[in-house]
Amino acid sequence: MITFLDVPALALTLDELMFGQPTNDFLEMSHVLGAYLQFLHDTNSWTGTPEEFQRVSSYLDCFSFPKLEPDYSEIPQLHGVLVTVPRLSQEEVYECIANLPLTRRMQSFFRWFGPRREITGAKVLTRKLVQEAEKSLDVEAVYDPVGSPKSGSSDDDPTVFTSARHVTRLSLYWDAMVGAGLIDLSTTRAYPSRQAILAFEDPTRHLAIAVRRVAQRMYRSVSVEDESIYQGVETGYLTRYFLLEAAVEPINVAVLKHPIRGLENDDPRGNPEAINASWKRLEKLRPEGLIRIDSRLSVPKALIKPLVLELAGPSAVQFQFAQTDDDDPDFTGHPASWS
Repeated sequence: MITFLDVPALALTLDELMFGQPTNDFLEMSHVLGAYLQFLHDTNSWTGTPEEFQRVSSYLDCFSFPKLEPDYSEIPQLHGVLVTVPRLSQEEVYECIANLPLTRRMQSFFRWFGPRREITGAKVLTRKLVQEAEKSLDVEAVYDPVGSPKSGSSDDDPTVFTSARHVTRLSLYWDAMVGAGLIDLSTTRAYPSRQAILAFEDPTRHLAIAVRRVAQRMYRSVSVEDESIYQGVETGYLTRYFLLEAAVEPINVAVLKHPIRGLENDDPRGNPEAINASWKRLEKLRPEGLIRIDSRLSVPKALIKPLVLELAGPSAVQFQFAQTDDDDPDFTGHPASWS
């Protein structure tokens, strides 16, 4: 068994795959090598020095290519507010995270996912895998090659799909977990990342960071502004406004849903259609436990941090931590927080 990996030899191998092979299996091999390195570490089989292990690990980490961040506009209506991230102990964070539907479904998904799954050229699961994947996320899905995609009208109705992109919950989870670094993609396959393996093998230490990263991506998914919209109303902007208002303190739903009169025409808070569209976006987060909607809209305390780190700064909304010794300094809201 090979128990040592050398950086120059790795570089030559990956260089050959990247530039010398017509099939270009570069990403797939880099993932396999990274997983094998983690195996050597976990089984205490590494025969090199700790410094050599760190050099190889750092080299392979270089292949987590950065993605463009969303360009949020400022929310001038919230310039006067201050969002406070509550002080929570690590035990309180873990208890809150462990009880989220999001966490339970992530665990169920990765149990189904296993060591690898096939994906299409569009980087989503192949059609034959959609029904099993959706079942792991508590959704029944039915393939109809000639019908129109539609979500079930109730929890008992199946979702009709023609591709993985047409299944709302699967698409929400897939994009969030890929974006959070829990799923690595090659040209034809997807793999659980090292961070995903750690999160579910040692949940006490790593689960909270994994779930918060996915939650952050889900908050992003309903808040990104659509530049293709030609009219003045933009629902991503208004969704961010609602979420940040709720992060300040739980806020009355009837107040948020009621159009405000006397505003300028481009202010979506006075547009009933924009408000309804934004609430539809928010409703995607409700079944996952990322928001609570009863008489008030609120955000679970352990999720205020990922919400704020994703939305507040780019929206020019001020925020602070209740105490400087944050509950989880390893979670910074950026991929570099993985360690």
